[in-house]
Amino acid sequence: MALRPTTPPLNSLRAFEAAARLGSFARAADELSVTSGAISQQVANLEASLGMVLFDRNGPKLSLREAGRAYLPSLRRALDEIEAATLDLVTHGAGERKLVIGALHTLASSWLIPRLNRFQNEYPDIRPVIETLALNFATPERSPDLGGRLVDVGLYFGDGSWSGVRADRLFDEIQVVVAKPGYVSKCDTADLGGLLSRYPRLVHTTRPKAWHDWAQANGVAVGGAPGPGFEHFFMLIEAAKVGMGIALLPRVLIEGPLAEGSLEIISDAELQSPGGYYLITPESRMDVAEVRAFCDWVLTEAAQTRDVTQ
Repeated sequence: MALRPTTPPLNSLRAFEAAARLGSFARAADELSVTSGAISQQVANLEASLGMVLFDRNGPKLSLREAGRAYLPSLRRALDEIEAATLDLVTHGAGERKLVIGALHTLASSWLIPRLNRFQNEYPDIRPVIETLALNFATPERSPDLGGRLVDVGLYFGDGSWSGVRADRLFDEIQVVVAKPGYVSKCDTADLGGLLSRYPRLVHTTRPKAWHDWAQANGVAVGGAPGPGFEHFFMLIEAAKVGMGIALLPRVLIEGPLAEGSLEIISDAELQSPGGYYLITPESRMDVAEVRAFCDWVLTEAAQTRDVTQ
C-alpha cells in the first residue's frame, strides 16, 4: 500500500504549478523542457485524480478556477521546500562534519574568510559553509534569522539582545574616515568641517544618519550635499578605493585595504557605534561539537582583533 495514496505524481504537480504561474501550457513546456501536449496531459491527469477542474481553457490562454487558486499556494510552498532541501543536500553534503556559518556579507569577506584557513588547519575534519545573513537598519526588526536558514552559528551586528540565541560580543564597531591615498589634500585632514563640505561623502543607505552622528560626536557642522549612496559596507569600501569620495567605515572591516595601502585613515575623529559585532549561537546548537569548536576559535580570533584595533 502506498504511504501517501492521495498524493498525485510529482510530474503532474510540477506541470500544474508551472502552467498556473506562467499562464500557458506552452510556456510551462518550455520551462520544463517537455512538449505542450505533455503538460496538457499531466494537468488533465491531475484534474481527473482530484475530481475537479483547475483551469478554464480559452484557447492558448489559461485562467485558474477557484479550486486551482486554492491549491496553488500550498503546492508552491511544498515544491519550494523540496527544492531547498535538495539544494541544501547538494551544497552541504551529508554524513560529514559540516558547519554552516551565517555572517553579514562584509564581515564575512573582510574579517572571517581571511582567517578561516587557520580554523581549517586546526579542524581539518570540519567543513565550513559560509552563507550570508541580511541586516536592514531601516527596519525595526533586526533579529538574525538563523532557524529558517539552517545556520549553525552566526556573526551579526546589533545590541546582542535576541531571543533564542546566545550572543557573545566579538568587538565594538569604531568607524573611521577613510579615502584613497592622496585623494584628500594634507591641509584638509585637520579641517573636519572642510572634509564634509569639500569632498563627496559616500553614504551607507541603510545607516543614513552615520555621518550626522560622526559630526555630532566630534563637534563638527554637517556641510555640503551627500554623495553617492551604497547599501553595503563592501560597496562603500570599493567606492572609496577608486576615489569616489570619503567614507565612514568600521575599522575592523578595512584591515586589508589599510595594510595593502588602498585606503588610508584621514582623520583621528572616530565614531563608536552603540552596537557591536556578535557571535550568535542558536540555543538548540550550543552542544554540537563542531559549533563549540568554532565558537572557541572565533572568540580567540576576536580577542586578537581587539588588541590591534581597539
